[in-house]
Amino acid sequence: MDIDTLFGLPAHPLIVHAAVVLLPIAAIGLIVVAAIPRARRLYAPIVLGLALAATVAVGLAQQSGESLEDDVKETELVEEHAEQGETVLPWAIAVMVMSALVAAEPHVRDRFDKPSPRVVTAVLVGASLIVGLGATYTVIDV
Repeated sequence: MDIDTLFGLPAHPLIVHAAVVLLPIAAIGLIVVAAIPRARRLYAPIVLGLALAATVAVGLAQQSGESLEDDVKETELVEEHAEQGETVLPWAIAVMVMSALVAAEPHVRDRFDKPSPRVVTAVLVGASLIVGLGATYTVIDV
């Protein structure tokens, strides 16, 4: 399924705005809910929803970009942008998976009381920082 136009306009620039806004917001939200255990139960599901929406937006932006690439003059800059654009989806998926893990943590912790809450928070914050900063940097770079 090719996504060429929305409302008579090229789809790619419109969809890219959703991806460029949603993914960094989800990444920042992920880092915040990972770092603040009291916020996890209430806000982590919202962050997970944002991450899911961002991942869908990134996938649609990638598809619409491939459609647009066929319609524009092939230049080195267009080729470089297309190649860089392919690197965003794995980061979006990582933010989504990490958001799911952070959202599940309070429920898992209620069932198993073995790991120290500080250790769990440290691991979640470390992994969330890597994923969140990597995703945000990649979006800016592309």
